Formats: sequence, C-alpha cells, structure tokens
Amino acid sequence: MITFPELPGVDINLYLLIFVGIGAGILSGFTGVGGAFFVTPALIVLGFPAHFAVGTSLAWVTGNCVVGVFRHRKLGNVDIRLGIVMIAASMSGMEVGVRILNWTRDSGLADEAVLSIAICMLVLVGSYTLLESVRRKRELDGILRAGGEAPPAMRAPPLAHRLQSISIPPMLHFPKSQVTISLWIILAISFVVGILAGIMGVGGGFTMVPALVYVVGLPSFIAVGTDLFQIIFSASYGCIRHTMSSNVIIFAAFIMVVASCIGVQFGVVVTRYVRGVSVRIILGISILLAAVGAALKLVSVLVGEGAIWAEVASLVVTFGALGLTVTMILALFIVALRYRRGHHIPSWVEPLVFNE
Repeated sequence: MITFPELPGVDINLYLLIFVGIGAGILSGFTGVGGAFFVTPALIVLGFPAHFAVGTSLAWVTGNCVVGVFRHRKLGNVDIRLGIVMIAASMSGMEVGVRILNWTRDSGLADEAVLSIAICMLVLVGSYTLLESVRRKRELDGILRAGGEAPPAMRAPPLAHRLQSISIPPMLHFPKSQVTISLWIILAISFVVGILAGIMGVGGGFTMVPALVYVVGLPSFIAVGTDLFQIIFSASYGCIRHTMSSNVIIFAAFIMVVASCIGVQFGVVVTRYVRGVSVRIILGISILLAAVGAALKLVSVLVGEGAIWAEVASLVVTFGALGLTVTMILALFIVALRYRRGHHIPSWVEPLVFNE
C-alpha cells in the first residue's frame, strides 16, 4: 500500500496502480485511445476522489500518448496535418470541460457528475462501435467464404460520405488519410470531444477514434495514430489546467507512466498483425466493460456505506475487465503469429488478422 500527501489517511494499493498503468498502456497502444476511460474509473475505485482521479488520469495520458505516437509514427499511422487542425478546438473544449468539473466539485457533486456522464458516453459509444464492428466482421466472413480476398481497410461509412459532400468553405484535403472535408466539421467534432475530455479526465480517444472512423471516414489505424497525436496536446492542456486547480497527484501519474511504457509499445506492435475491425471490436468491448464498472461505482457512491457489495463488485469488474481486454489483445497477437507461419487457425478468426 502507498499513501500520497494529497490524500492523507487514504491507502492506495500500489500493485493495482501499476497494473492499471501496464494494462491501460497496452489498450492505448492497440486501440489509439488514451486509455483514461479505464484509468479514471479505476482510480476512483482505488480510493481517489473524482477530481484527483480526473486530473491524475490526464497527467498519465499525456506521458502515455507520447510513447505511443513515436511508435505509430514509425508505422506511418499518423496524419500530422489533421491532428494539428484538431488541436485548437480540442483544447478549447477541454477548457470548458475543466470549468464544468470545477463547478461540480465546488458543489460537492463531482463523483456523481463524472461517473454519470462517463456511463452515458461509454454505453453510447461502446454499443455503436461494437455493433458496427460485428456487422463488418460478418461482411468479411462472407467474402472469405466466397473465396475472395478481404480488403485491407473498411470503406468509409455512409455518414462520412454525406459529411464529406457538405461543401462549407474552407474545404481541407488530407492526403495521408485520403479525406476531403470541411474545416468546420473537424472543429465541431474536436470541440465536443474536448468538453467531454475535460469533464471526464480522458484524452477523448474513446469518442474521437470512433468519430474519426465513422464520421470523418479515416482508416482505423490512421485514426488510432492521429488521435494519439492530438491527445498529447489536448491532454497536456487539460493536465496544466487541472494542476492549476490542484487536481493532480504527480507521483501517482509518474508511477503509471513508467508502468505503461512497455505496455503501450507492445500494443502498437500488435496493430501490425491485425485488421482494423479487430481494433474496433476490442475497443467496443472494453468501453462497455468499463461502463459496467463505473455503474457499480456510481451505485456505491449514491447509496453510501450500505452498498459495500457494489464497491467490491466495481473493483472486481473494473480490474477484471482491464485484465480481460489485455488477454484478448495478447490472444489475437499469438493467433496472428501462428497464421503468418502457416498454421491453421479457426475460420471465424481469419477476418481479424493479416497473414502477410
């Protein structure tokens, strides 16, 4: 157990804190999200007050994403031009989100507000991402059963095509992503995600990656790398603002960043062996699992001392879900390696991995 000066009388399990860093790092490198949608609820479950969990989570996200971007940049997964366009709007939204969180903290409603907003967004984004990914996998199953070759990337969805056809000047073309879209659409998406990030203590990746894929029309891996790039700046700004508001426990964030350095690099490497649909399926599952853990924690906060069962259940579900997600990523990596070496794998797994 470890005690931080900012949390007198509160003992934090050091091993679970390190586990959060490693596991969230793997998830971050693989899916392109900052990983804070797991980290913020996990820190609250460990005993951090909500405002400290939010600020500390953003500090961890900043360091974690720097490591991930360097790896994704080497793989050609980062559209720097698009990321730069997104940064200003994301930081503006982050400022609004921080102010909202400070207001709820001063009103004594921070835990309830953060968890309630987190649950709603996690369920909404996780459900859509998972359902779309399962539908896409069925398409790939049909192509492979017919003897065809699965395409390397999914087609842009209908919503992305409609938004790209809206000609509101200035129109921007991003050669790396092969997308042409209005500047105002990019700014609107980034601003809204920034607000959510400031309130929830996340880099915004769990909403930004699906938005880039389904709304803007980016290929999954470009969305992953580009999101991590812009998160560095938006999360850094949010971290500075939360530090000014005394919401950050620097040493706790440092422990998690050190733990996540290995995890995030492993997660990035795995993306070389799997298809984009694998990233989106695991992202959807992990988001929904995080929502269950956050819901149980909200029950314990609302009921109080009479809901010990909810407190214990939230601990088990949150950390069990993180462990399950890491296990799925590791299993995909092992299966992909076997597939590349010519070994037989189950037919239902073939659409999820590359064999070249």
